[in-house]
Amino acid sequence: MKFELKKSKILRILLITILLLLLGNLFAVYLRFNTEGMDNKVTRLLIKLFDFNLEANLPTYFSSLVLMFNGFILAMIGFAHKRLGDRFWHWLGLSAIFIFLAFDEMIQIHEQLRAPMEALFNTSGLLYFAWFIPYLAVTILIVIAYFKFMMRLPKRVLKLFVIAGVLYVGGAVGMEMLGGWHAEIHTEYTFTYAMMYSFEELLEMSGAVAFLYALLVYITTTFKNLKVRFKPKKHKKKKIAEA
Repeated sequence: MKFELKKSKILRILLITILLLLLGNLFAVYLRFNTEGMDNKVTRLLIKLFDFNLEANLPTYFSSLVLMFNGFILAMIGFAHKRLGDRFWHWLGLSAIFIFLAFDEMIQIHEQLRAPMEALFNTSGLLYFAWFIPYLAVTILIVIAYFKFMMRLPKRVLKLFVIAGVLYVGGAVGMEMLGGWHAEIHTEYTFTYAMMYSFEELLEMSGAVAFLYALLVYITTTFKNLKVRFKPKKHKKKKIAEA
């Protein structure tokens, strides 16, 4: 059986999933501020399932899976280039980064940095959520280290990489900064803050999906003869010994 890679169909399915998750999150926000919220069993379950600001729920699993799948595809590209005798370490490095981001999304590793960073830098205002300071520093170093690699990419792929990066970092850092500034003044328990983290997660999901689409474009343009086949296992015929 042959497998045909349809980039547009995959992109459409993922974007529809993001839209459905966003609607679920907005409904959860409505329940939080207009009903008994976490005090009622049914509303508590719905909020836990869909709220973008909570852990181990449907939005978290979706984001983690997309990031993990990005890491898997990057590894495939890297090993494909290795077989061709091309440079491949940059691809494997990106694979490791995305796999880490997938685990970070799932178990919130970055949240463990919040308290020590706030204590170390005595942050406030836009830097109120100080966990992103080391992440931002590492991101800048990665951009510098990968600059030549990026310039060697096909123009369309490079453009998609940049769009994906702007969306993801804009959410993870940009909206996080604005959310921290608002939370310090008005606390995290306001409708405005809920809208801010909703937009933040929307940008992150969109960035991860845009990057996945960029990788699919790269695969179909760079490895034009790529074919994936699924062959059923052949069962060996048992020889019947003649008496």
